[in-house]
Amino acid sequence: MASDSRDGGAGKATLEGLMRERIRAMIEAIADEELEAALGAARSQRVGAVRAGYRHGKRERRLSTSLGATTIAMPRARIEDAQGHSREWQGRMIPRYQRRTERVDAAILGVYLSGTNTRGLRGALSPLLRGAPLSKDAVSRLVGRLREDFEPWCQT
Repeated sequence: MASDSRDGGAGKATLEGLMRERIRAMIEAIADEELEAALGAARSQRVGAVRAGYRHGKRERRLSTSLGATTIAMPRARIEDAQGHSREWQGRMIPRYQRRTERVDAAILGVYLSGTNTRGLRGALSPLLRGAPLSKDAVSRLVGRLREDFEPWCQT
């Protein structure tokens, strides 16, 4: 009998692996499209003075998603502004220092608000994080953001 995703065996791991691979490919495609829009040209496309900059490789980045950690290849580029100054391109969909998706951040805050201390978070969220790093400082920054949002709400 063939293994399916309900048996908890190899089929489940294969399905999750395929899903993570598809998500990784989709994230990379979104980043490439965003960079093409910023540059005004596709990869290796010859355009006149319309090009706003040039690609220069990719950088691997580990991103924690709701299906576990995945390593993506983020494209790099130099963008020139109207004054001729050049700067490193930064994506909007995946900001420069983002290491977790918003859904993972929400899960971390939910577990924290339920009363788990910062040390217990890693154990409580291990099925979600699947070996992805989670430092005490990252939790503290998330809780600090929550407090910043909570203060104005209390005063209204």
